[in-house]
Amino acid sequence: MSGNGQGEAAAEHKDPALKGGPPELDRMAVKISHLDRLLGLTGEIIISASNISILQRHLSTSSVNIDKNSMEMIKNVALTTNRISSDLHHLVMDIRMVPIKETFLRFRRLVRDLAKKKGRQVNFEIVGEDTLVDKTVAERLYEPLAHQIRNAVDHGLEDPLERKHAGKSPVGQLTLTAYKKEGFTYVSVADDGHGLDEQRIRQTAVEKGFLPASAAHAISKQETWNLIMLPGFSTASEATEISGRGVGMDVVKSTVENLGGEVLIDTAPGRGTTFTYKIPQLSAVNITDALIIRSGESYYAVPIGNVVATQSFNVSDVHTTMERTESITYLGTIVPLHDLRGLLTGTPLASTEFKDYLPVIIIDAKNGRIALKVSEFIRPQKLVLIPLPEIFSVRGVAGTTILGGSQLGMVLDPFDLIALSSGRIIDAADGSFMDHSSLMDDDDQPPEPAPGRAGDADGGPSDGQAAGDAKPSGQKTQEGTMDESMAEEFYVEIINILNDLNEEIFQLEKDPENIRRVNTIFRHFHSIKGNFIMTGFTNVGTFVHEVETVLDQVREKELKVTQDVIDLLLDAVKNMEQGISEIRAGRGYEVTDPDLLAELAHYKKTDTKDKEKAAEPDDGQFHLSPLGTILYFSKLITKGMRIYQSMFDIGPSFQETSLVAYLIVKRIALVGDLIDTVPNLEKIEKGLATEKLKVMFSSTHTMEEVNRFCENQLKKLYNVTEYENLAVD
Repeated sequence: MSGNGQGEAAAEHKDPALKGGPPELDRMAVKISHLDRLLGLTGEIIISASNISILQRHLSTSSVNIDKNSMEMIKNVALTTNRISSDLHHLVMDIRMVPIKETFLRFRRLVRDLAKKKGRQVNFEIVGEDTLVDKTVAERLYEPLAHQIRNAVDHGLEDPLERKHAGKSPVGQLTLTAYKKEGFTYVSVADDGHGLDEQRIRQTAVEKGFLPASAAHAISKQETWNLIMLPGFSTASEATEISGRGVGMDVVKSTVENLGGEVLIDTAPGRGTTFTYKIPQLSAVNITDALIIRSGESYYAVPIGNVVATQSFNVSDVHTTMERTESITYLGTIVPLHDLRGLLTGTPLASTEFKDYLPVIIIDAKNGRIALKVSEFIRPQKLVLIPLPEIFSVRGVAGTTILGGSQLGMVLDPFDLIALSSGRIIDAADGSFMDHSSLMDDDDQPPEPAPGRAGDADGGPSDGQAAGDAKPSGQKTQEGTMDESMAEEFYVEIINILNDLNEEIFQLEKDPENIRRVNTIFRHFHSIKGNFIMTGFTNVGTFVHEVETVLDQVREKELKVTQDVIDLLLDAVKNMEQGISEIRAGRGYEVTDPDLLAELAHYKKTDTKDKEKAAEPDDGQFHLSPLGTILYFSKLITKGMRIYQSMFDIGPSFQETSLVAYLIVKRIALVGDLIDTVPNLEKIEKGLATEKLKVMFSSTHTMEEVNRFCENQLKKLYNVTEYENLAVD
């Protein structure tokens, strides 16, 4: 259902669905919940593999007399299960990875709309859109990035005249970048505006009570930049519909930190600002490598990525300051030393625990580095993190895990543990001078999202359907009811096409004479119209048809691709994105944007030429083009390839006949290579098809398989009442 024409469809003609199996596609939609469940099962396999390894080590050192062959078998099982569990883990992680491109492309129109509202000229550039990230990360980054982009356009970039006076180009530069480096994913938003005002930020912090006046000049530049991420902080003199309410940057910071990352700020007066999110590549996966340690009678796991060193220090190497604080020297650097059990429970290990040497683990995070006294280093292990329920809050602990031998252990949170050791508030920007009460703001609530514009529900196919009754599933058709999975398939396809449409339209804006791209955009809209009507939302389908009319005028060279046409297409996509969200939520939707509807009415015309063509009788014969003739004979002589002529009678339904014919052609293109249709594809796309449809196509499938395909798919989905397939010798 995702064909964009014969070219793409031909690449997918091998369809074992005809044989009763699933289509041989190299991609398919998978529910995130299923992947999460698979990840959980992978974790259980990892725990079992760990237990087998422990059993193998235990038996090899025990006094139990086990023959050599049995021990070798146990060893091989342990090695095999560890390898399989590791491979499975990495495979699940790879499956969850998606290009960040889909997230990035959603910002093109946002930048465009904001620039128009603010009177800015902005050149928006995307770099590294093919960078792979976990799907959860890609989704959760949308809101923080959207806020950064709003701030950049509203506060960062100057007006064209101001930029010109400053010796800059009137067109501001806004760049969205993604890349990977040393186990981290970096995502940045950079503008070449006027940069952050250090003095103004400090002054605002003092005026709003975030910072004592005495400390304003003592903090570093980086601490100054971090102030803007405090709840309620804003240097804007007045709030606008875009930004300036003092909410957002704190949400950006908390969202990125919840992903295990941090926000880095780089700014220079007159040259611009770059906000960079540094996120661990495995932040969305709850399976990780860790070092198991023991402190007293409790066992803990420390993420390997945060372990700097494990070392035994002589008791005499510990430095004591004012009889309270302890430290050690590691590679010429003084590192604070703390007792792990003392930090977590308030009861340090007994001094008798240590004799001449102290087992010490050194950990670091973005907020510092500390050394911890422990009782014993156990071993590295791949483990599954089980997050603590929200009702629990244990400082320094990220969650629990099952260690080897089904023993319960706690997974440490290095960032929180370091903050706990220094007495700092973890949600402060980065300063122990911050008082926790000063970070709270009764008005610190993010603005509620604007409600979707939902008018009367589209009239579904059933008679007497009340307004507002349209549902995202269970749509009645001539044959019965469309189930939820089928409806969801249509919606997912619409969303994917809308993502492609945004990019295609922006590319058309750069190259307005590209008729190939115009045809691609037309086919996208046509597919969307078919899906909306197929699921019962004929009002939205009719709206899309009006957009098609505009594109058809461009294809016929009756209309040029102007800025007004581009704006109309982008606004149409925006309304459809809003519509699909409303419909999937079980609400009806109708396009009510008065400006957009008025613009469509402006381009509307009476298709007298098409009516004349419709009046012309079709002789019902295939008329192959020169290219079609070449394709016909090449397929005819290809070994294993068969050519079929298929005739279909389309019964009455709530969809327009041409749309059903187009969808039938698309479906056939999934199982073979299209050669010709009667009426031809151009007439079908223009709504000139009748209840009779003929299709010539080539395929490797047998007649029995083609008949089964027509019976199980075309009759079921598209109300084909009669069909006949003929093989061409």
